[in-house]
Amino acid sequence: MHKLLSTLLLYVFASIAVFAEDVPAPVDENARYYIEIPKGGLLDFFKYTPMRVPMVSHHRGGPVPGYPENAIETMDHALKYGPGLMEVDVAQLKDGTLILMHDYTVDRTTTGTGKFKDITWDYVKKLKLKDNDGTVTEYGVPLLRDVLKWAKARAILTLDIKRGTDFKKVVELVQETGAEDYTAAIAYTLKQAVAFNQMAPDMPITVGMMDADDIAAVEESGIPSDRVIAWTGTREKSAEFYREIHGKGWRVIMGTLGRPDRSIDGQIAVNDNDQRYLEIFQKGADVIATDRFWAVKKQIQNPNFFFFVKKQITAR
Repeated sequence: MHKLLSTLLLYVFASIAVFAEDVPAPVDENARYYIEIPKGGLLDFFKYTPMRVPMVSHHRGGPVPGYPENAIETMDHALKYGPGLMEVDVAQLKDGTLILMHDYTVDRTTTGTGKFKDITWDYVKKLKLKDNDGTVTEYGVPLLRDVLKWAKARAILTLDIKRGTDFKKVVELVQETGAEDYTAAIAYTLKQAVAFNQMAPDMPITVGMMDADDIAAVEESGIPSDRVIAWTGTREKSAEFYREIHGKGWRVIMGTLGRPDRSIDGQIAVNDNDQRYLEIFQKGADVIATDRFWAVKKQIQNPNFFFFVKKQITAR
């Protein structure tokens, strides 16, 4: 368990990254690629099948120059390149308001200052978000409520719950907005995953699995197998390990994200070898969590992804 926690903490610290890359324009500026889940179909969506379709998880919603992390407008922009999951960070303000925010202060990503545990929505709602270059945008900090409403029939959210945030309040908001078919939770320890499952028995949960012992521990945890999604860290594992996870009926999420000087994303960008993303999928990863969503999507876009996706939708 100590090894699992250490690996997951490494993922947290390594994921503080900025990609200073030229991002190509989407093929069609007015198009969006949406995922629409049939009512009650989210668990089926996440269940592993040999006919799996490769997916992208947009780290912090897919920020690029001009589009700040954890913003609805940023996620909408990312969907111009293809469908995917949206990994976003949920924080709770002093007055209990749930917002999207990665850091424990608003200093880096907004025009304001202060720890989110010490400020209220009356203050935060007046702020503007900055992109990863520090440029102030016209976009504001989004309420989790609005993000959940936006996600329905558009994209699946994977919620990274920040320390000090009441998960029960998150679950209640998911239910209140009717976003159950578009929401999964990220757990950083197996103990946390068990607690999440007790509070939200029907919500899929990503659980860290770095070796066979972790797989066995998850099986013995009491979490229903169809609620489990495997997070295998930011380093490639063997094809045999991925097959073992698939044998349990679980999809694999692997992260290529992180600091550009240490991450697989960084290696690929430097070596101009985007095809490696396809090789990672072929090895056994089902979802690639990345800071370079545009590059991954170009490699793995699958024209057969029609069951859940409205192929190409022109924005109104």
